[in-house]
Amino acid sequence: MNLTKNTKICLFVGALIVVGVWLQFFGTNKNGTSPDASPESTTENPSETPAPTGSLPIVTNSPLPTGDGRTTFIDEAVPWSLLLSQASCELKGEIKFLNHNTYDNQDARFIYSGIDHPGRNILWTITPQDDISVGPNLFGKMSLPNGESLLGIILPDEPKHEKYELTAKIQYGRLVDENGNFVIAGGNVKVFEKQCEGKTTIVLP
Repeated sequence: MNLTKNTKICLFVGALIVVGVWLQFFGTNKNGTSPDASPESTTENPSETPAPTGSLPIVTNSPLPTGDGRTTFIDEAVPWSLLLSQASCELKGEIKFLNHNTYDNQDARFIYSGIDHPGRNILWTITPQDDISVGPNLFGKMSLPNGESLLGIILPDEPKHEKYELTAKIQYGRLVDENGNFVIAGGNVKVFEKQCEGKTTIVLP
């Protein structure tokens, strides 16, 4: 069968179109991935990546396991990845009462770091012992894992002394492996207590 010149050109152009369509749907795109692959399929999931033996996984420019990359939390648990060292706390300053219901806070602060959960307790000791109410007693509504707070003091109707000292202990949790190391996954939650450094003095009129 003899084909005219125009017919040959049409067949050649048609073949090029077929090859182009085939490459479009079955070839690779400029990034070397399949055109119908979703972006998620090319993103490595940190939680599914096995950690190197003997070390914690290091994730760069990826979201934390929880918390969406934030480092400050209120009324919610803190990601274990931010809690790989012990907690700490400190009391300082003086509270000077002007009368039974009014006092002057002279830099009296409760400073803390490394708290994992808003339900952890703050345990106060008053010396000499008396029926004085001190707060805060929980880390709820406070910035976690690190922050500071003013103290709230309520005196009894008839205080027994003119001067008191406040000290405190805090509770905090960590995810701990079978060797007692703090980890970000694969351990059990253990609650610790920590004695705060320093003290706050209460002075009555």
